[in-house]
Amino acid sequence: MMLTSINAPVQIGRATVFPGDAVLAKAGGVIFIPPHLLEKVVVNAEFVGLKDSFGHQMLREGKYTPGQIDTAWTDEIKNAFLKWLDDNPGKIPMSRKELDEYMKSRTW
Repeated sequence: MMLTSINAPVQIGRATVFPGDAVLAKAGGVIFIPPHLLEKVVVNAEFVGLKDSFGHQMLREGKYTPGQIDTAWTDEIKNAFLKWLDDNPGKIPMSRKELDEYMKSRTW
């Protein structure tokens, strides 16, 4: 192989990768995230992870049905989620203030 350029777009498979793109590689595949979308993608993924953890726990405990957890949440479930966050501060990967700001714009 021969180096032809530095900090130039490259083609990997059918994906075009630009300088500065973040790479997320998992067993199921690889994704390239443009830097201007990175924060939004990470914060959204962390929030979805929190919702999933809460949902799985509620299903194991039999408090809610899968139909309740997998559809738009009622105010009761939203309040239970907020209480769960208060009871499990170690599971929150960001400050509570940042999470509260994010949830203001969230449509659940």
